[in-house]
Amino acid sequence: MRDSLKRICDEYIKNYEAVRKEVKHEAISYVYPLGAYIFTANGKTADPEVIKKCKQIVKENAGTLSAFRGNAHAPTVCMLAVSSDPESEIKSALEYNKMLSAVFGSSDHFAGLSLMMKRLEASCKAEDLITRGKEIFDAVKKKHRFVTGAEDAVMSVLLALKNRTPEQVVEETEKIMAELKPYGDTNAVQTAAQVLAVSDMPTEEKCSRFKALFDGLRERGRKYSKNLSIAMLAGAAVLDADVNTLLDDICAVDDELAQQTPYKGTFTGFNKSERLMHSAMLLSLDYCSEGSDYMTAISNVTTMFVTNEIVTLSILMADSALVATILSVT
Repeated sequence: MRDSLKRICDEYIKNYEAVRKEVKHEAISYVYPLGAYIFTANGKTADPEVIKKCKQIVKENAGTLSAFRGNAHAPTVCMLAVSSDPESEIKSALEYNKMLSAVFGSSDHFAGLSLMMKRLEASCKAEDLITRGKEIFDAVKKKHRFVTGAEDAVMSVLLALKNRTPEQVVEETEKIMAELKPYGDTNAVQTAAQVLAVSDMPTEEKCSRFKALFDGLRERGRKYSKNLSIAMLAGAAVLDADVNTLLDDICAVDDELAQQTPYKGTFTGFNKSERLMHSAMLLSLDYCSEGSDYMTAISNVTTMFVTNEIVTLSILMADSALVATILSVT
């Protein structure tokens, strides 16, 4: 394993433990890897006192029924904890959330997007970005009405950063979906296709790279799930590295995580599929640093934001899908 990957893994586990201790009242386990990722991605060490302070800031600024105090509470606290001005961040996020909700309708999925919208405005005004995103969302929903939801609205706003018409976006995502059809259900494949569509890499190339990653992991005895977590693998597929190198790296991180407490135990740790998804998540941090060629048409800040959203959506939706499955058989 490269030294840089080892450092990322060590920092992630350290941050994981800190988040787990300070966000211990959260019932859903996805918040721990997501929170740890947020700190690690921003080069910060989770500080218990800062986390407590940010919890209070959220409580003072967001209403009881706000998404920022619901399912998105823990990620919100962690996002504020890596900010130099958390009070300003939450106030701005609340305003952006109002703008998004007015256009798309209310959803917990918009909390993370709202927290990052200020940075996105460096590339495009929020009003224009949201308007173009809604046009893309409506075009996607026209094609796939029953599987298009709030997570697709988030990806539509990200796709609006690109200089493409809604028709061009739909045309490319449809081509990608056709190629990825064997790798998941329509909902999962649609989200993965949108992640791939953010990249300027030729359509055939990024589809081929995704397939090579998915199939290559299975050939190496690592069974990647065909659920909504494939969005994470789609993000890894367009990283600036040879596919075999990416496979080596994902397996190396997977082996490293397997030795750590959060991933041990049949009932107390994450399963192998979840661990593999988290490995792809951490891999992105080694390639999305300043100077990376990943998504070269977008600024480095936006690149990291896209990755953050892929992580958030993949972990949140994969966990939701698991909960739905459990409920369906009980």
